[in-house]
Amino acid sequence: MRTRTTDLPHPLRVLFVCTANISRSPYAERRGQHLLGTHATGVVLSSAGVPGFPGRGMDPAMVAELVARGGDAGGHVSRSVSAEVLEEADVVVTVEFAHRMRIFEQWPEHAGKVFGLRQLADALRRAPAAHAGLAALDAALSVARPDGLNGDLADPYRRGAAAAARCADEIDEALLTILPALSGAPSLGELGRLPARW
Repeated sequence: MRTRTTDLPHPLRVLFVCTANISRSPYAERRGQHLLGTHATGVVLSSAGVPGFPGRGMDPAMVAELVARGGDAGGHVSRSVSAEVLEEADVVVTVEFAHRMRIFEQWPEHAGKVFGLRQLADALRRAPAAHAGLAALDAALSVARPDGLNGDLADPYRRGAAAAARCADEIDEALLTILPALSGAPSLGELGRLPARW
């Protein structure tokens, strides 16, 4: 990544990618918006699927998790990754290694801005903390470990409430590292507390 945050004429644009854009990536988008709150002006979150299944709402089990944690799924309509969608993003965050590889194969010109979710969170934890935005991504890139199947988040679609809760917990854990680094916001830990279980 060569461009610094100060060079951007717009907020930092983060694209989350999963398979169908109905479970993991829209949860990450909407939960991230909730966690950022008033700090959202410096970061714009969006989501898409690869291959994607356009025109669908969010999976009810993930909606339930999102709402329980204070987020809002209203108005989500799934869409597919495309050259135009990738061009609009400053950083692309995938939840499975297969998604990353498909982007590499179909749109190799965007390979330099794609991270796995867990890979990015791990790199930002180990990178120098004095940077934010694209500078934080530069620092993360310099220390990032290779991405792989071991970083995949299991797809909770049609696997019940327990699978949705596990997936949401895993995404939240990553977001609580990624979002402060990219936005320059203070710790989001208080908002990130998980809801009480019945």
